[in-house]
Amino acid sequence: MSRPVAAPVRESGRLGLVVVNYGSVRLVEQNLGQVDLTGLSVHVVLVDNRTTEAEADAVRALAAARGWQAVLLPDNRGFGGGVNAGVAAARQAGCAVFLMLNPDATADPTVLDELRLECLRRPDALVSPRVLRPDGSVWFDGALLDLADGATRGGGAAALRSPPAGTQPWITGACLALHRELWDRLGGFDESYFLYWEDVDLSARCLAAGGALVLREDLVAHHDVGGTQERGAGRAKSALYYRYNCRNRLLFAARHLSRARMLAWVWRTPRATWDVLLRGGRRQLLHRPGLALAAVRGSAEGLRYALAAPARRAPASGRAGRVLVVHPGAELYGSDRMLAESVAGLVGRGRRVTVALPGPGPLVRVLRDLGAEVVHCPMPVVRKSALSPRGAAVLLRDVVRGALPALRLVHLCGTAGVYVSTQVIPLWAPLARLLGRRVTTHVHEAEGSAPWVLRFLLALPVLLADRIVLNSSYSRDVLLGALPGVLARRAQRRSRVVYNGVAGPPRGTAARAEITDRLRLLYVGRLSPRKGPHVALAALADLRGRGVDAELELAGSVFPGYEWYEAELREKTTALGLDDAVRFSGFVDDVPAVLAASDVVLIPSVQDEPFGNTAVEAVLAARPVVVSATSGLQEAVRGFGSAQAVPPLDPGALADAVQRVAGSWASYARTALADAAAARGRYDVARYRSEIADIVTQGGTT
Repeated sequence: MSRPVAAPVRESGRLGLVVVNYGSVRLVEQNLGQVDLTGLSVHVVLVDNRTTEAEADAVRALAAARGWQAVLLPDNRGFGGGVNAGVAAARQAGCAVFLMLNPDATADPTVLDELRLECLRRPDALVSPRVLRPDGSVWFDGALLDLADGATRGGGAAALRSPPAGTQPWITGACLALHRELWDRLGGFDESYFLYWEDVDLSARCLAAGGALVLREDLVAHHDVGGTQERGAGRAKSALYYRYNCRNRLLFAARHLSRARMLAWVWRTPRATWDVLLRGGRRQLLHRPGLALAAVRGSAEGLRYALAAPARRAPASGRAGRVLVVHPGAELYGSDRMLAESVAGLVGRGRRVTVALPGPGPLVRVLRDLGAEVVHCPMPVVRKSALSPRGAAVLLRDVVRGALPALRLVHLCGTAGVYVSTQVIPLWAPLARLLGRRVTTHVHEAEGSAPWVLRFLLALPVLLADRIVLNSSYSRDVLLGALPGVLARRAQRRSRVVYNGVAGPPRGTAARAEITDRLRLLYVGRLSPRKGPHVALAALADLRGRGVDAELELAGSVFPGYEWYEAELREKTTALGLDDAVRFSGFVDDVPAVLAASDVVLIPSVQDEPFGNTAVEAVLAARPVVVSATSGLQEAVRGFGSAQAVPPLDPGALADAVQRVAGSWASYARTALADAAAARGRYDVARYRSEIADIVTQGGTT
């Protein structure tokens, strides 16, 4: 697609430029090594897929001479695995945009910087320039995938803007840029492709996630086509080229297509294999017959993927099988609301959905209204207490009690897949795998401060899932950090970050024009020590001590067994002399209403949060918000000018932030209204429902 009209963007956001080397360091030095990057906001990562020690030494020397970062992998992880490792390093260096460039490709600094800026303008897009051969002819200016047989061909920019019926556009990975937010949503490259088709797969997942493919026709990169291939008469392709192109055509079909369309690709495999072989000319086959064997081998490997896929997929109509959804509670807080949105997405695809809950609660009515069947089933939940002898005994008792009912539910209601919402209910994934069901685990937790043993125990059942969904990059980092290297890489390959879909008003309702009476502060959420409402009380007392006339509404209730904490909050309110300025509203079903009646929303969590639904709800309601500077909360409000982050457990800093809002009320109110519009796109509910439905049902292009 050609360059869209976009609003100006500040030139912020560092570029992480990733080059994956495999025995081609000479090409890297001849291409990117000759580009003057001085003055460009860029961090170059040169990744070496292991070949020889001498090649690794050459990579290390080139990186040191150019001021780049070298990442020396102990083995060959293929193109996707190498890029994923390079992006991880670029992320650690603070990069906001990632650009992958082939060793035999090059681009001017102005082109690289324009790609960076385009990604900052379009954080939902994969962005590529036109790519020319050394002789000036066009190598890439947009490409199409023929959904009838899997053939790929050039399409031109016009075809990208309006793809012909029966085709899907895709963008090359030879010079490809994207924002960190989109990378996290897509989960990076699928490493199972190893070589070739990773960019086709990434493009398909981008489009399925509601993203865009952007071709900057005014920007040009150059590609010495085949520079990393073996050279010979007619520049014949390598055996790896033939093997993985034939294999991955069918792997893509197994991952993305309906059963009927995938079988059509299978039927056309002999012809497709021959077409791939002819890309290197007929003469090569006379001198190197082994190339034909490589292509046949690749097609055979791909056929195994394709023919096994129907057993792992939901039926095409979705009505011959049922999806079992499992959730550990029936309230209507953050993860409960996301569970309801996930179910809405599945029901909207025509799936029959059964939801297993441990007991009654307000979530039950919501799920039934959506058209789902709700059943109750005892289920063990892993908590910190499981590390004690008594806690471990209770957990074991719950496992014994819940195993047979859970097994029966998986057998009867999980024929089209099992969706496990949260990682704290570890019994369901192993039981589902035992019965041969496809499992998706959605991780909403990120207990980064929890003991490593507990994090490891929570992470182990997640490894049994076919797909792992995470609600933030922070949640992903905590999960992978709890696992040793091999297991972490295995989990990463199956992982995908999907930001929550958060419902807000159709349009943000502007805050009142001026503060004519008390400043209305709002806390929404569980009354829990870790959520920090006591910090909000202390900040209110501080504000009133400064002469700021403010009041605070606490909209939420406690977990059963935590009634002592609410009593403690009430006692603290009285002790601070705030009885006339604090209102305990209890659980509130209509969150938009209390947000609309507020001026500033406080989220003073004292521990790391995996995400920040309440923070997003505040932004969508066009209200300034102050959050604790913890990983998930900061990720949720990143880029919104009406949001401030302050150190946890610091009432003074919280009061300072509120006072800044009060002192510049008109400015914060205007910014909050603009932020609401941006948040509707980033946290769109329809996008979330579609992504979850795609993942759980293994859907995609049909």
